[in-house]
Amino acid sequence: MELFTIFGLIIPLFWIVSIVALFWVYGDARDKQGTNIGCLWALVVFATGPIGLIAYLIVRNNN
Repeated sequence: MELFTIFGLIIPLFWIVSIVALFWVYGDARDKQGTNIGCLWALVVFATGPIGLIAYLIVRNNN
């Protein structure tokens, strides 16, 4: 019974954090490089999840 409660809390929390990260990446990339790049990075993060977020953070620091 406790297993279902833990997953019932973790999965929605992960989903909310993912959406917040998606909007943050879009806004940050848009401010730095323009709307088209913001959309592209948002799609990359949406498609690949945490791997795309890590890639964005690495590329973001190089610019």
